[in-house]
This record gives sequence, C-alpha cells and structure tokens, in this order.
Amino acid sequence: MSSPAPGSTGVTGQAASAQELLAHPRRLVNPSTVGGAVALVIGLVLLLVPALSHDLTETVVGLGLLVSGANDLWAAVRRRVGVPARVAAALRGLASLAIAAIFLFSAQTALVVSLLIGAVYLFFRSLVTLVLAVASRDRSRRAPRYAAGGVGLAFSVLVLVTPGAYVDWIAAVVGLFATFAGTVTLTYGYRVASGRLPPPEGTYPSFTEILWTWVDHVDIGTRRRTLLAEQLYLERPEMAAKQIAWWTMLVLSVCIATLAVLQDSTAVVIGAMLVAPLMTPILGLAAALVSGWAYRAVRSLVLILAGTAVAVAIAYAIASWVPIVVPFDSNSQISSRVDPTLLDMLVAVAAGAAGAFATADRRVASSLGGVAIAVALVPPLSVVGVALSSGRPGDAAGAMLLFATNFVSIVLAAAVVFVLAGVAEPRQLRRGGRRILLTLTPFVTLALIILLPLLLTTDGLLSSSSDERAAQGAVDDWLDDDASLSLTQVDVGTDTVQVSLVGSADDLPALDPLQSALDDALGGSYAVEVSVTPVEIRRLPAASPSPTSRRG
Repeated sequence: MSSPAPGSTGVTGQAASAQELLAHPRRLVNPSTVGGAVALVIGLVLLLVPALSHDLTETVVGLGLLVSGANDLWAAVRRRVGVPARVAAALRGLASLAIAAIFLFSAQTALVVSLLIGAVYLFFRSLVTLVLAVASRDRSRRAPRYAAGGVGLAFSVLVLVTPGAYVDWIAAVVGLFATFAGTVTLTYGYRVASGRLPPPEGTYPSFTEILWTWVDHVDIGTRRRTLLAEQLYLERPEMAAKQIAWWTMLVLSVCIATLAVLQDSTAVVIGAMLVAPLMTPILGLAAALVSGWAYRAVRSLVLILAGTAVAVAIAYAIASWVPIVVPFDSNSQISSRVDPTLLDMLVAVAAGAAGAFATADRRVASSLGGVAIAVALVPPLSVVGVALSSGRPGDAAGAMLLFATNFVSIVLAAAVVFVLAGVAEPRQLRRGGRRILLTLTPFVTLALIILLPLLLTTDGLLSSSSDERAAQGAVDDWLDDDASLSLTQVDVGTDTVQVSLVGSADDLPALDPLQSALDDALGGSYAVEVSVTPVEIRRLPAASPSPTSRRG
C-alpha cells in the first residue's frame, strides 16, 4: 500500500471509513479536496444565482488576467533569459493588464471584443491548418490537421455569427465546467484521503492527471464489458433473432408514432417512445467510439442510418394514405418538433448521459425507458415523413434537424459518460487516445454546425421574451392600480405592440403615455393596439325551498 496522502495521517494498511474521516476532519484536508470544494462552490453560485453569475464571471476573468499580466511583467524583469523572450513576456503582460482593465471597468464590451478577436484568430489559424493538411505529404499528420482545422473553423464561424449568444451563455458554461471539475477533484481528494487511491506525485496534480486516475480506478472489467457488448450490439449468439426483433420494434414504433402525430395524441407518442429501439445502437456507437471498436462503430452507424431512412419512408407512406385527423398548422405534435432550440440539445445531452449511465450501471438499468421518453428519436422522423407527404420541406428539415441534434448530442454525452464510468478500457484509451479523439471529431464538428441554427432560434426566442417582459412592465405601470382593467396578454411584433385587457372600456387611460413608455422600454418606435374585452356578470339567486319539501 502506498504512503498516506498529505493530510491523511494514519490512513495506512486499509481504507479509512467515512466515520473515521469525519471523526478526524483534518485528514480530509488536502490540495484536491480544497481546490475541488472551491471550484464546486463557484460553479454552484454561477448556476444557482443568475443575478450574480455574469458579474462574478467577469470579475474572476478580469482578476485572472490581472494576475497573469503582473506575472508576465515580473518574469520579464527578473528572469535571466534572452532579450526576445523578455520582450515577448513584457508585451504579453501589458496586453493582459490592458484587457484586465477593460474587463473590470467595462466587462460586457470586453467579453464581446475578446470573443470576436479570438474567433477571428481561430478562423484564420484553422484555415491555415486545413491548407497544411491538404498540402502535407505526411499522411500520418493529415487526419489530426483535418480534425483540428474542421473543429476550429466550425467553432470560429459559430462565434462570429452569434457573439451575443455566447456572452449570454458564457457564465452558465463556466459554471457547468467548474461544477463538473470541482466534483471530480473533490471526489479524487476524498479517495486519496481515505486511502482508496495512492497519493499523487508532487503537491497538486493537474486535472488531466486526476481524470486519468479516475479512469484507471473505475474500470468495470472484461466480464461486465462483454455483457454490455451483448446488450448494445446485434451480434452472435442469435444475431438473426436480435436483428428481426430490432427491426420489428422499429417498424411498430414508427407506425405508432406516425398515427399519434396525425391525431395529435401525446399519450400515444409517449408509447411510441417507449418501444422505439433507436437508443440502443446510438449508445452502442458511443461505446464503440471510446473503446476503439471500429467494426462495431461502423455497424452501429449503418444500422442507425438505415433505421432513419426506413422510419421516414414508413411515416411518408402512412401519412399519404391515412387522413390527417388534426389540421397540420394546429397540430402540437408537429409544431413542437419543427423549430428546435438550444434547449432541445441540452435535453438530449442530459438524456444521453443518463442513458449511458443506466447502461453501464446495472442498478439503474430500469430507468432506460424514462430516458427514451425524455429524448424523442422516432417522433421527429415521423414528423419528417408527414411533412414531406404534405409538401412542407421546410418543416421536414426542421424535424430532421431535431433528430440530428438528439443523435449527435446523445453520442457525445454518452461517450464522455462511458469513459468516466469505466466502460472504455483504460489501456485502450492510453494506447489509442489520439485515434479515439479523431473518430469523435466528426461528431464534434457536426454538433457545432447544428448548434448554429439552434443558437439563432434560441437567441430570437430570448429576445422576443425579453421584449414581451419589458412591454408588460410598461403596460403594468401605465394601468391605474384602482382601475377595473386587468392585463391578459402583450404581443410585441416588428412594428406593433398589441395589448389585450379585460374590464370596462370607460376606465381606459390615455394611450399616448403608454406608447411613449413602450418606445422607451423597447428602444424603438411602435404602433399600439389596445383591445378591451367587456366583462358582464349575471347572478341568479338560489330558489327558496317550499315548506313541503323540507324533511324534519
């Protein structure tokens, strides 16, 4: 057994129990537990207190740049290095101090400017990387350059098109990463303190070293990995029976989902989600990618593509023959799946992680049905077929975008969870880590490409929601508290604000102050339409019972 970690005096020979550590809390104090706890607290504050998240993020970034700039200037003055290195350090330090000052005094502008500068730099560097990949004679270096260039180019274009959306979400992203990193680091520190893991070499391990240690110690073993392979792949024994069962359930689930869409039935759609088998090969693809199983990855991808094509064809055929019970424009099952947003991607990421964890951990395998309900796979394909049969290619493209969003998000989230849950063999990860990253690169690039329309749609929804809240506040201030009018709805259009009220029209205040308030709140010039619905109450008293009808 290795020597105890710093702060874990006396933990030798066997792992310390939680009661022993709580009885001697000083054993829990080590760099990993302290750093993990701090990161976890910062992440939770960013996520749970939105009012403070942006200011806290901007302050942390500004202070970090300030410390980095001061360190570079100190290195330029004190270190005995060549003149070019000292000049570079000095320039880097001055630039960091300048950006830090902008962050601390005008953080919103600094965030936008920093994002744009970084995106422009990444765009041109990615182009150069792609050109080098095309011109390179060394075939071993082409694939990494194609991967790096493709991902960098997609991400830079994404930031340049929607910089405002990234500024709005940057605090949430930082909070999620801090929460994840803090949880992993805190758990690692606890395991070191309890003697379940050997202490790290040096004072404080890097986060990469912590992750590798985590992966090495969560390996599920060959036997469990074999059982998962039998569950995720249509292989021997009884390969033909597995394939027949899979295709049968797919066809039936598509039929159920298509008929449910045509009659706008949420309950029946949920039933189709429960029996749909598409989640299995998608999780199998993720497991194959991180495990280095090339043959299984190709077979899973082919099965998914074939199942997608068959599902769309069946839905098209059914919609061509079966009359639509609910009109297309008022069908909630269709309208909810033709305009996906960033929220749909977040749902798919969470569902993919839950599905992968339920697959890896046999104790929660029963919750896989709930995961199938949470993320829709077959219903969007049914909507694609229904939309194509109705001559609506735009709606079909929107539904297919939703399916692609779910597919890519599940693959990436499940791949991460499979690594952290020990499904991927640690030796394979170390030996073929670079190749595994290359196989995941197309999915990362596709996710970035899909993210662009999702961000644009989400940004439009957020802007519309913000305008409606501002307009509602202006209308509430305009209405007299003692008036008999109550606000029911506010719709903000491109040039007109429609206000719906309930009450007596005689109590309606003048509209000029409302128009001025709305123009100030929305930052433009808008026409105002106010509709008042009269309220009429009639009351009929209860009839008096006759003496003969009473029972004594």
